[in-house]
Formats: sequence, structure tokens, C-alpha cells
Amino acid sequence: MKKNIIDMRGLIMVEKSYFGALDDGTEIDLYKITNKSGAYVKLQTLGAGIQSLYVPDKNGVLSDVVLGFDNPQDYTDPDHGYQGLVVGRWANRIRDAKFTFNGEEYHTPINQGRWTLHSGGRFSFTPWEVEETGDDYVVFKRFSPDLEDGFGGNFTMRVKYTFTEDNTLRLEYMIMSDKDTVANPTNHSYFNLSGNDDEIIDSHYLMINADYFTETDDDQLPTGELGELKGTMMDFSTMHKIGEHINEPFRAVIDGVGYDNNYCLRKKDFTMQQAAVLEHRGSGRRLEVYTDLPGIQLYCGGWLDKNYTAGKGTNVVKYRRGAALETQFYPDTVNHQDVFPARFVKANEEFKTVTEFRFSVID
Repeated sequence: MKKNIIDMRGLIMVEKSYFGALDDGTEIDLYKITNKSGAYVKLQTLGAGIQSLYVPDKNGVLSDVVLGFDNPQDYTDPDHGYQGLVVGRWANRIRDAKFTFNGEEYHTPINQGRWTLHSGGRFSFTPWEVEETGDDYVVFKRFSPDLEDGFGGNFTMRVKYTFTEDNTLRLEYMIMSDKDTVANPTNHSYFNLSGNDDEIIDSHYLMINADYFTETDDDQLPTGELGELKGTMMDFSTMHKIGEHINEPFRAVIDGVGYDNNYCLRKKDFTMQQAAVLEHRGSGRRLEVYTDLPGIQLYCGGWLDKNYTAGKGTNVVKYRRGAALETQFYPDTVNHQDVFPARFVKANEEFKTVTEFRFSVID
């Protein structure tokens, strides 16, 4: 069932519809924002996630450019890769599932190897409240009590999605806590700009505005050191196909997985910068990623199963079908506070960070 939310002037602000139910019976809704050109995004209450995003190609044809599922329950399986979901409180990895902050030691869930990945997934795999809607935006909200999953502070995160007339999807993360604490929110969408259900990510062109990456050990946990990108298979300082070097051996890349690495963006002052540009030459679609955070994780779905069958119709989520471009603080910054660029949540002061996905067509 669909329901149009109407403002005082009688204009359609947001279209709400029922998406489905989780195995425990929890109902999940979709909120659709459409701009005047007909492009639109659908956002789900589960994990405050992006369920679909339709933007035009060079001929004006709309196609869905994010991976995902027809069934909300499929989103709750961590092996499916957090498709389109918000990640919090702390995205990416925390070594040994612990860290010390302001003199206190905190212990977080061990949900991969001996470490924490994406804070254990609670923010991603549970429903959020819709707090507000407007002409072109939806605000999702989630409260996390003190020491939930080991993190300090009574913590409220709001995520405001705005979809503009020029096909920009703006994500504003707004956080309040009653105690100094840590935060590293991101969105985990996987982009495939082709509009073709059978095309993998290798054919896309990518540029990342970075000269360094975070060096990692055999578990892909940061060592605290930075490595130079120039001349390596990880270097995307000039645009080239993702598949050109993805299978080449390199110390920071796991054989058969390919890119799953944090790139250190050039600006470290927490102001907006262009982080990455993704292009699909056949369709003419172009995505520019802007952020005020200092890092971006490039992950091309190399851990996903090659034989998955779930997806949206025939648009299946599986190995190397999409590229995640996760804006973030560097992984495990909580254990490298003196060497990685950091900004933390101050008690009773709003913490805010912004990421924009700007879509256009290649001239």
C-alpha cells in the first residue's frame, strides 16, 4: 500500500509504501523522493538504508544504480555486505575489539576474526524511526543507550537524506551524546552505473583523490602507517578501469578479493572535497563523491559469494557487481588517535558530517 505525504500547499513531499516484513514480523517501510525530472531514491526504515536509486543515462533513461534486495530480510545477513545500509556507531574495523578513549577502555563486539567490523551491525540491521519529511528530504533517527555494543554515551544519530533537482543525494549525519564519545558513520551502498543486470564493476572507470592509503596487516587491520599509492596497483589518482589492475598481487590486497582498502584523501581539515569519481562510459553515467571526512574505503564486493541469487529481480548481489565508496575516518582510528586525523563527539554538542553523491552524465 502506498501513501503520499502531503504538505500544507497540497504538494507531494514524499511517497511512503510498505516494503515487507522481517522474520520476526517487524514491518519495514519505504520512503520515495522524486525530483521534477523523474529521478528518484527509495529509502528504507531498516538501517536507514538506500534501497534503490534511479538516475538517467546519456539518453535520459532511468536505471537503478545501487545493489540491493526485494526482500528486507535479505539486508540483515552480514554476509550479503551491508547493501545500502547506514553503519554506526563506528564504521570499518576496530583491532582486538577494544579501544581506550579519554582514559576508559571500551570493548566492542567480536564479529569477524578477532576484531569488530561495523560495530557488530546493530545500526544497520535494525529499523530506524522516521522523524521528519519535507519536500525533498527524509530524516531517520536511532537512539543508542550508553554502552550498547560497548560504546560510551547515550547516543542519538540522525541521518537526513536530501535528493535535489540536479540529482545529488546529500547525506547529513547528525549526532548528539550526553558523554564524549566516538563516531564514524557511513553509508554502505554498492554502485553499478551500467543499468545492466549482468555487468560487473570491472568495466567502470574510477578516480580517487588520494596519494596514500592506510597500510594493513594480514587481517586488513591498520598498522598505523601510511603507504604511497603512486606506481602501485592501488593508484587511482588518474582515472582508469577498476578491472585493469584488480587482480594484481600487492601487500595490502588479498588475493582473489581485490580492492578493500582505505584511501587517505588529500584534505584533512574536515571541509568538503571531491573524494572520488566513478564513470560508466557505455551509459554515460557519472558519480562524484564529496565528503568532509578524511578517508574513503573502496570495496568492490570481493568477499561476496559468486553464486548468490538474491537481489532486485534479476539484478543479483554477488561477487564484484558493485563498488562501495564508504566515506569515513580511517579504520581503527580509535586505536591510532595520535597519528590518524580524528574528530570526536563532545558531550551535548552536535557532531555533524556530510557526504554527497552527485550524479550527472558525461559530456
